[in-house]
Amino acid sequence: TLVSSQIQASKPQPPTYILKLKSPLRDAQKLETGLSSALEPRGILAVVFFAFCCFGWSGLVVFVVFGLPFKTKASMAKQAKNEGVLDRISTLPDHILCHMLSFLPIKDAVRTSVLSPRWRYLFTFMSTLDLYDYRQFRGFTRRDFNDFKNFVDRLLLFPKQQVRLECFRVTENASDGDCPRLYGWICAVLSRGIKELVVSYGKNLRLPTLLFTCQSLVTLELDIPGDMKIPPDVSLPNLKSLNLSNFLFSDGLIFKLVSSCHVLEELFMEFVKLDRNITEVNIHSLSLKRMTLEFVLVNRDKDYKMVINAPNLEYFKFYDMLADGYRVSSMNSLEHANIRVHQCLEYAIYDVNRERAATNLLQAICNVKCLYLLITHAETLIPMGPEPVFAFHKLVQLKFVNETEAWVGTWILEFLHCVPNLEILHLALDAASEGIKPLAENVPSCVSFHLTEIRVSRFVGDEPMFQMISFFLKHATVLETLIIAMKYLTEKEELSITKRLLELPRNSRSCQVIIE
Repeated sequence: TLVSSQIQASKPQPPTYILKLKSPLRDAQKLETGLSSALEPRGILAVVFFAFCCFGWSGLVVFVVFGLPFKTKASMAKQAKNEGVLDRISTLPDHILCHMLSFLPIKDAVRTSVLSPRWRYLFTFMSTLDLYDYRQFRGFTRRDFNDFKNFVDRLLLFPKQQVRLECFRVTENASDGDCPRLYGWICAVLSRGIKELVVSYGKNLRLPTLLFTCQSLVTLELDIPGDMKIPPDVSLPNLKSLNLSNFLFSDGLIFKLVSSCHVLEELFMEFVKLDRNITEVNIHSLSLKRMTLEFVLVNRDKDYKMVINAPNLEYFKFYDMLADGYRVSSMNSLEHANIRVHQCLEYAIYDVNRERAATNLLQAICNVKCLYLLITHAETLIPMGPEPVFAFHKLVQLKFVNETEAWVGTWILEFLHCVPNLEILHLALDAASEGIKPLAENVPSCVSFHLTEIRVSRFVGDEPMFQMISFFLKHATVLETLIIAMKYLTEKEELSITKRLLELPRNSRSCQVIIE
């Protein structure tokens, strides 16, 4: 007992302290002397949370540098006596310090140049230069912008700078709309072995030819409205991710760019405009794993055809008007697909060519496991007969959306015959004008044996949807959850509809009806 009491008495007790924090750099010494030397390990988490709440990532970085590792007062005093004043940060190599500075906003990184002679030019060796956040330019005057642009010029063209620049992100705000200046910055970073380049500009911007032959680029993200001019000798051998937004494609060289990237894994084309000169969209890549295509048709008086050869896709997102024809390779590795196809009003009537095109598109993704499907006038595009022309044997989760009142409940039930192993069904349908016609007792196998969850959105109490819900409850034997989300209803209407829903007979004893 005496020994244990002596041991407890000898333990250093954390003192009571009060800190008035003003800035991360100024408070580094306080964090050093007041926290890291006094707190026991059990207080580490609290101090880390405190530093992050006060200063965000800047405060957290400073705390890690100056406050770790935690030591007791006795050990700190002994080491200080033997070695003099401690400076842990000076023991870190330059490349680690530069990596840490890369996580700070550019203004905070530059401020570290006043710490000591060693830090004076250390920020110029950062591997990341992020000028993307417009908030750091709030309150800038014309003189401030001129000084900042001159500073970036010196930073990118620093005479002693030999380090590679890993990442460069920039927006129109950073250059204050100065196109020639931004063009020069892009050329400078391309000559520095850049791996990730992100450029967002609000108007047409001429891109350097060097961009399309850069050997080091791994990620390229461009958000620039206007015509994209691509040289014929395009080659990006190490590019793995390509993101293009708001461009206008007036020729087919963009698709040559995709096929020339032999290790490309991610392709995103969002709000891309196809000019009337393009009659065929041809995407060929054996390495692609994720692809998003969102096209906008402009100045077109004729349709186009789509050819896709990407057999190793795992994720496919496609938004467009229905093309004149699809020739798509089988996607055996497809996990998720998001398909939104709209049909022009002039083609809303039956058309054999468009029926064949829509069928070919669905056949290409029949190996998908999770599908989001929106096809306007689906019942005219994909007539369902007694023997379906395609089958989704791997599909376990389906969300079907229709934004018009023309959907037919009979067609949806017939489509469910094509998904025999479906487990989760989500229907987001507007009020229909036609419900379920009298059917034979040929219930889809997924409803009888596999369907465990059904969600119905946008329910307004219309009779066609009541018929469909009643059909599911009557025939679903393993259904566990039925979720109904109502909209545009008064409280009285919701109570009346809820009472009616709960009175519907259920085949599954474990089924729960949830009203949202």
